[in-house]
Amino acid sequence: MSDQDDPIDADVERAPAAGRRGPASRPITARRVTMKDVAKRAGVSQPTVSFVLNDRRDVSVAEETRERVREAARDLNFQPNRAAQSLRSNTSYLIGILADEIVSRAYAGRIALGIQQAVQPAGYVSFVVETSESPEATEGAVENLVNQGVAGLIYASAGASPVRYPVPKTEVPTVFVNCWDDAVSDATIVLADEYQGGRDAAAATFAAGHRDVVFLGGPADDYARKQRERGLMDAAVEAGVPPERIRRESGDYSVRSGYDLAMRVLPDPAVTALICGNDRMAVGALMALHSSGLDCPGDVSIVGFDDQPDLAEDLHPALTTVALPHLKMGLDAGKLLLDEEAAPGLRLIPCTFVARGTLTGPRSA
Repeated sequence: MSDQDDPIDADVERAPAAGRRGPASRPITARRVTMKDVAKRAGVSQPTVSFVLNDRRDVSVAEETRERVREAARDLNFQPNRAAQSLRSNTSYLIGILADEIVSRAYAGRIALGIQQAVQPAGYVSFVVETSESPEATEGAVENLVNQGVAGLIYASAGASPVRYPVPKTEVPTVFVNCWDDAVSDATIVLADEYQGGRDAAAATFAAGHRDVVFLGGPADDYARKQRERGLMDAAVEAGVPPERIRRESGDYSVRSGYDLAMRVLPDPAVTALICGNDRMAVGALMALHSSGLDCPGDVSIVGFDDQPDLAEDLHPALTTVALPHLKMGLDAGKLLLDEEAAPGLRLIPCTFVARGTLTGPRSA
């Protein structure tokens, strides 16, 4: 029997032979459902579909007809053409995120995720542009985004820090998340409440019975370090611990820094707890304990900060820490950008204390 007579293959379109081009070698693209298709399904005119789907209440359309159009759009899975809408209404549906390392840090990347989750229900799409150390390059990136017609800009940083805001020639709604520009007095800023986070970490440590506590912080001039240290000192006063009893050391947020600082303070047998500037420093402190033949939390308790994914919870014992609210920060930043009535100012998002296995009562308790 020939291929032509084979009943199994009779209705199958064959791929062209090697070296030949045919219909099967061309990409197949699904036809986009249009307003014309919706109008035909609903039995109305195309302008009526436009009025209903754009929620034009200034045009008289019976409610029964509106519901029929909406049902037809749902049945056909109609998706509005945002590009066409932008041209007609002179409204952009793009949000530009100018980012400093948030893409390369998994936990900080939740800021961008939060922004997208906030703006997507309103029909917007966000995209990330990594900023450069060169002010000229960053300014060029801002102007390029503005020229592309973005509806708004969000500046985001992996660590709470000041940024230099290149002012675009065209005014564009702007929000700062985990960063700020000292030169902009009326900015909308979203930050983690680092003070509250530091205070909660210290309060839990004192509540466990510790009094001889060492703070292994980041650089002395770092914003987050200063806020967390201030919270720690206030918690000490509330717990009846003299602030001068709290030893404070400065590092650089690295594992090596946590290790070196811990090795410096551990020879003091009175020390029963280390509150660290971040989870990476806490990892270094835990390594120092092991190098010194000490147990955590049996001999010395450790508290971190960040709740870094794939790290804090996976340590043994699992790290007691404070979770930074990166997702919530992104969500709030996106909502503020779209809220035309939102007043400028600073919004502080609470951190969350996460109790795990590295904090317990002191060995003498």
